[in-house]
Amino acid sequence: MATAKGPTGLRKFRAPTDLWKRFGDGVEASPDPEADMSKVLRQFLRWYVHETGARLPDRPPAGPWSTPDSEDPS
Repeated sequence: MATAKGPTGLRKFRAPTDLWKRFGDGVEASPDPEADMSKVLRQFLRWYVHETGARLPDRPPAGPWSTPDSEDPS
């Protein structure tokens, strides 16, 4: 069995640098004033595994961090 590296309970997350920066910019524009990147990722993970009461994190409208084809059509 492999031993864990780093502090127990913490996970590393790999993402392309540009995507990570755009995610951070989007989180800064979030309608949730207490949002930070870790909080948003944890909310998504809880929703993804169907944790009771979990819901998707609030997402800001498309902005400069968005790709041109990802704008919300509504």
